[in-house]
Amino acid sequence: MSDFVTFTNEFGQTVQMSREDYQKKVIPANLDRYWDDKDKLRNFAMELAKEQFNEEAASAADRLLELYGPIESALIFRAVVHMQAKEFERAKTILINCLDRFPASGTACTNLAKIYGAEGDEAKAFEMLETGLFKDPNQENALNLYAQAFVNSGRKDELRRRLETLSSKEGAWRPKLHLARLALTEENLLKAMQCYREAIEGTNDRFEVVMTVTGELGQAGYVYQLIQICEDYWQPDFPYPYAGFNYANALLATDQKEKAIAILRHMQDHLADNYKPMVDHFLARIPGAAEVEAAAEQKVALEQAENPAHKKSWWKFWKS
Repeated sequence: MSDFVTFTNEFGQTVQMSREDYQKKVIPANLDRYWDDKDKLRNFAMELAKEQFNEEAASAADRLLELYGPIESALIFRAVVHMQAKEFERAKTILINCLDRFPASGTACTNLAKIYGAEGDEAKAFEMLETGLFKDPNQENALNLYAQAFVNSGRKDELRRRLETLSSKEGAWRPKLHLARLALTEENLLKAMQCYREAIEGTNDRFEVVMTVTGELGQAGYVYQLIQICEDYWQPDFPYPYAGFNYANALLATDQKEKAIAILRHMQDHLADNYKPMVDHFLARIPGAAEVEAAAEQKVALEQAENPAHKKSWWKFWKS
């Protein structure tokens, strides 16, 4: 645990403060400010839990239950805060109550599995983890724990069979990411790409999955396959720039510098202001990027002089 806390203040500035000062000066003021605002209190409570201010997080979690009532997410958050404080019996009571109220809660099962694991009952932990995944097969943390259990014991074939079973459930897409990773470890690139595509197409929030897939393909050195994924699924208006950076890196690795710069500039048009400088920093690290942009702009300017009706930025012209 760090001796300092980094947070964003009310003016949007990033501030670093000692834990002691943060606990004395910031936490009481924010709890008082957000006490009757359930959305802001929820976000702050999650930060408190993340930074392991257990007593203050517990106070916020109790208040959230008052504000929201015993909804699934509020019950689970209260249980998680108990878990962080190693109050396992109290956490178990809440999670069992949560399952009584919300029988389809895979997250409640996963947290119960973590408690059983912490208590040393590995068999019960695994059983509850699998139960949770059959309720909700798209739980990221649960799937990571589940897959690791099989990999650690050398049972990859059994893991594949179980992931395929989970993948067959309606709406399941995250197990296909794990099947793709398993295929990559076996150098079965065709199978990996099939599973990656199925995972992307199976989710509504494609930008997160494209970011994950392009990151994994890039780390594995499959730059041409990364480019294929981006050409099929990447969009310049994704809310975060990271998949675009992965795309650009792959293009640079395959000697497509002008195209890399073009997609970065196109993406920059759509990004929120706080992300726009990241594109400039990325471009500044590309040797000769400024010269490439200048040449492209000059070429487009000449073409537009001949056809003034078609005005557009050079990277949009390039894409056409």
